[in-house]
Amino acid sequence: MEEQKRPVLSLKRATTGAAAKPPRNTDSAEKAAHAGAGAAAGTKRSRYNRKKMELLITHWPTAFNLDAPRPLVVGAAELIAADMRARGITGGARVRAAIAIYTRRTSYLKALAAGGPRYNLAGDPAGEVTVEQQQRALVTLAATKKKGVSGCA
Repeated sequence: MEEQKRPVLSLKRATTGAAAKPPRNTDSAEKAAHAGAGAAAGTKRSRYNRKKMELLITHWPTAFNLDAPRPLVVGAAELIAADMRARGITGGARVRAAIAIYTRRTSYLKALAAGGPRYNLAGDPAGEVTVEQQQRALVTLAATKKKGVSGCA
């Protein structure tokens, strides 16, 4: 009985060496193009977070503005929870998460650092940003910049 040998498969490798490998560091134009494409499509998490924030914008458009955020009144989450109960809106956990996402945005922190009045859900002034709150916002912005996180504008 003759034993048949099975053919051995092998991968063909490039023989040009390092020249065939793409460079590890891409130029800034390539990075910018890639970042722009990712920003347009967004990651699954960013789309999910955007939907959460759209819930806030839909129900309280005078208090939440992504383009020109204004400091919210202290205790806005409790006011929103009470308003949700009155309106019969469900999803309190999503709203709390959306408020957290909104208030951690770079543009919101810049508005907080600038000081001035705080605004309630109706968009009326209700209190002032304290010096301590301004300082905390500046520290957070500096830490974000140091880490190189590009945050939402």
